[in-house]
Amino acid sequence: MRASLKRAGATVLATVGIAAGTLAGTTPAQAAVPGDLELVGGIECHFGQWGQPWNQAWYMYRYMTVRNAGDTTMHNVILNEINGKSVRIKELKPGETMSKWDAKANRWVRPIETRWFGCFPSSISGFTFANEAENLTNNFGYWQNFRRQDN
Repeated sequence: MRASLKRAGATVLATVGIAAGTLAGTTPAQAAVPGDLELVGGIECHFGQWGQPWNQAWYMYRYMTVRNAGDTTMHNVILNEINGKSVRIKELKPGETMSKWDAKANRWVRPIETRWFGCFPSSISGFTFANEAENLTNNFGYWQNFRRQDN
C-alpha cells in the first residue's frame, strides 16, 4: 500500500508539472475579432417646397438598413422588416452598409424603405443576422414618430 501511495503521489506531481509547463510555454491565442451587424433605421417627415405637385408636398419616409460595424466580413446578411420586406446580400465588408448612393436621385437608397403621402403616427421594426457569430445586442430595432405625453 505504501508503494501505491508513492506511485499515486508521483503521478499527481508529474501531471501538475506537465500542466504547469504547458501553460507557461504557451502564448495567448489571437482570436479573430467577431463581426458586428448594426441595424439602423428611422422615420422622417418631409414638407415640400412651394410649387411642387400636391402629392409630393408632404410625405413620410420610413427606412431600415444594416451597417457592418465589426472587423470581419459578414456573409449571407439578412435584413427583415417585421411583417414586411426581407432583403439578403451575399457579403458585407467591414464599414459597409446595405444602402447605396443613387447619383441621379441625389440620395441614399435603403434596402427597406417606404414613402407615404402625409405624415401621421407610424413605426417600423425589424432585425438582422448573418452566418457568423456576433454581438446580437444591436441586431433588433424599433422606431416611431409619435410620442405619448401624459398631463
